[in-house]
Amino acid sequence: MCKVGEKQAEILIYLKNVGEVMPDDWVCVDARIDDGETEDEDFEQMLNATLNVALSVAPADNRAKDSKQDNKFVKVRYAYVQGSRKNGKSNQGKKQRSFCAAMESANRLYRKEDILKMKDDGVNSALGHNKNPYSLWLHKGGVNCHHKWERRIYIKKEKRDGTPWGGNAMNGVKKATIAQARKKHFNPKSGRYRNDRRVAEAQIDRADKGHHPSYKPKGKKK
Repeated sequence: MCKVGEKQAEILIYLKNVGEVMPDDWVCVDARIDDGETEDEDFEQMLNATLNVALSVAPADNRAKDSKQDNKFVKVRYAYVQGSRKNGKSNQGKKQRSFCAAMESANRLYRKEDILKMKDDGVNSALGHNKNPYSLWLHKGGVNCHHKWERRIYIKKEKRDGTPWGGNAMNGVKKATIAQARKKHFNPKSGRYRNDRRVAEAQIDRADKGHHPSYKPKGKKK
């Protein structure tokens, strides 16, 4: 049985209602900045060990809904991956932060809206500036974090009449190419799909290592 702390347990429970599991019949069309691997841990096993831990704000289950970045054929999701350009992986024999460990263990996909809402729900706020909620979309696991969000593109199957396969957002997706996604009106440079560059950047790679603008290193005068 995998052992988890109370904070990590809360995050695991939260992720159960937010993240989407990728079934075997889902095929990824395009994945960007994928230069890390997830830990080989059993998410469901860890979750079963956390059922007595209550989350202060239980998220609504919106996994069947489309994202604002979706269209009727193209579905856009995000994975939490390691990949510092300058420093490699974060867990070279070191214990990871509860949030990062839970995200890797869950190995799930998220809509942009779900990641943005994590701030409102106070996920990982203990590592925010003065312990305030912060944007996990832009700042991931906090100062010196080696993780970033990888965008993954999926395409729905098409019926003979040209309409998309029925069911929820991720039901009936098929193998395709990025060229086919463009034919379905996916343009990564358009306002609908464009993200802040910090989304795909690890905190550790930034000049300020992800510190809040008001942060003053010890020993330096204000």
